[in-house]
Amino acid sequence: MNWGYRIFVSFVLFVGLIVTLVTISMRQDINLVAEDYYEQEIEYQDQIDRLKRTSELKVQPEIRLVKPENLVVIAMNQEKVEKGEALFFRPSDSTMDKLVTITNNASREISVAGWEPGLWKVKLSWQADGKEFYTEKTIFL
Repeated sequence: MNWGYRIFVSFVLFVGLIVTLVTISMRQDINLVAEDYYEQEIEYQDQIDRLKRTSELKVQPEIRLVKPENLVVIAMNQEKVEKGEALFFRPSDSTMDKLVTITNNASREISVAGWEPGLWKVKLSWQADGKEFYTEKTIFL
């Protein structure tokens, strides 16, 4: 085999490799964490204020996973919760996100039986006395 033939075969193999890599990369599913990430970034100072107000509370809300019963217990531990919501955020697949409303300061039990096992983030936001609060906790199902 002469040098010209070897160079030609090497070039063809290289081009084949590049075409294969481009094809594989074009078929990858790309999920954004949020569709409106730019707007969320602009309003992030409000989020910082919510986190600061939450850290100043005497009694923090509690988010815990009860494994045998497959329950997530959210205890607000605060008076006068006007409204709130708990977003169960799945970083690996946004189609599995779940939103649960919280209507009062009583504890709330959410069944997670049948949910995809793995990492979930519980993003808890609520209003009390005209102020907004926010906290989050990572759980593993």
